[in-house]
Amino acid sequence: GVVFNMLEEFVVENAGEEVFEEILDTCEFITVEPFVGPGTYPDEDLNELVSKTIAKLDIPLPDALRAFGKFAFPKLTEKVPDWLVNHAHPKDFLLTLDNIVHVEVRKLYKDADPPRFSFADPGPDELVINYQSGRRLYDFMDGLIEGVGEHFDTAFEYTREIIAENGEEYCQYHLKFAAGA
Repeated sequence: GVVFNMLEEFVVENAGEEVFEEILDTCEFITVEPFVGPGTYPDEDLNELVSKTIAKLDIPLPDALRAFGKFAFPKLTEKVPDWLVNHAHPKDFLLTLDNIVHVEVRKLYKDADPPRFSFADPGPDELVINYQSGRRLYDFMDGLIEGVGEHFDTAFEYTREIIAENGEEYCQYHLKFAAGA
């Protein structure tokens, strides 16, 4: 429900309430009741809303997901600001995603299925993130990573590579922070 609510806010902010209502009118959701924050809803409903939105606004899916991810990061942190207070650098925060942030997400939302992360720490100004999720929202993750950089006002570059191993697919991000940042 939290993601649905943020998506509504994103569309309303960028296209207007009337356009969002027009998009909703074209959707055929599995869920009958309104989407509310603490609820968990079928991925098919989110996919339906996203596909109708990008069609209505004539935006390529990768661009829409990336913009939404960048928009979503500060909204998520407003809900749980304590997750950020002990971190002065994006690398420090990103390293907590699986062991702290997603553990708390699972406590708050019992049916949540957040992505899984693993990390390699090749040096003080680098970080490798392995992002694995059946949803494969790599472009959304791009936007979230960019939102993290903006939040911490820290410049960095990143590349990503989609890797398939042992029948599993994941996205590997290589982040390089400005030296000494």
